[in-house]
Amino acid sequence: MEEVRNVSQGQVMVVGAHGVIGRAAALHLADAGWDVVTVARRGPLAELKERSNVRHVSVDLLDPESVKERFASLTAVTHVVYAAYLDMPMRTAVAPNTAMLVNTLDALQSLGAILTRVVMVGGGKSYGEHLGHYKTPAKESDPRFLGPIFYNNQEDALKQRAIDRHFSWTVLRPDGVFGFSAGSPMNIVNGLAVFAAVSKEQGVPLRFPGLPGTWNALHQATDSALLARAISWALTADSAHAEIFNVTNGDNFRWSQLWADLAGFFDMPTAEPQPLPLVEHMGDKDDLWQTMVSSHGLLPSSWETIASWPFVEGWLASDFDMVQSTIKIRQAGFHDCIDTHQSLLNHLGFLRSNRYIP
Repeated sequence: MEEVRNVSQGQVMVVGAHGVIGRAAALHLADAGWDVVTVARRGPLAELKERSNVRHVSVDLLDPESVKERFASLTAVTHVVYAAYLDMPMRTAVAPNTAMLVNTLDALQSLGAILTRVVMVGGGKSYGEHLGHYKTPAKESDPRFLGPIFYNNQEDALKQRAIDRHFSWTVLRPDGVFGFSAGSPMNIVNGLAVFAAVSKEQGVPLRFPGLPGTWNALHQATDSALLARAISWALTADSAHAEIFNVTNGDNFRWSQLWADLAGFFDMPTAEPQPLPLVEHMGDKDDLWQTMVSSHGLLPSSWETIASWPFVEGWLASDFDMVQSTIKIRQAGFHDCIDTHQSLLNHLGFLRSNRYIP
């Protein structure tokens, strides 16, 4: 697939640059020749600190005055990739997650930035998959369900501002993102890797800890590098104007088949699945992990930042099919795909080669 890019097209802001999605997008866009502004509460991404075409802004997006102050020099921004997210119960998540998007767009507008397109990253919660069984394959044209669901509020705010201020928008809906971000514990690959490494360290076989129904349910994932390429395409493709697209790897998987790849990577035997409340069973492994960090020569990492066990436990409690249709984005011109088994192995290999896991 041909990269849609011309260096004269402007400057792209990547909001939420320390998340799995934002990091992948920032790296890809910088490599593709964009002038990139990364935005996050934390400092710059280590991989991009020395890049001449990248600058970083640290800011609390919940503080509108601070956002305006920190964005004061960013009048050249023409494109925005919005991938910021505050994790909290849905009822309380609507206001802050919507406010962060609104504060970003309103600050740029007030400073005179002339936006061309905003690409917002949503997700499968738009179809209610976090609530349980839902219609599959889910399509972008499916009607909304009764909220609260902050993606709806964000999409409404984005569309209205696009109308008022004459810029274009695209919403991408990945699902089950496989990728990496240092210090971002909401990361399924990190969680699986640490669970396997700890199991091996304690001399027990690798058992699937999720619900019995999850073991054979049909699921999907989105590779972070593939998603970054979809974001790059959506920033400039005419066919992405004012559209919502599902973005997944292009295949489906079952944990009963993927689990063997995880075990093989760690050279571990498997045993019958055993449901485990991971919050409880992994909550006491901090000291063990620090011992492993020392004995295996790993990069220092705290137990709280290496993985989020409520997040992993929630992933593996989805005992129903989770399938989104990707026909629409293919027909629009984005045809990229990757085998999910290979995606998992790629990201595990990255973690090992960079000394995050043994």
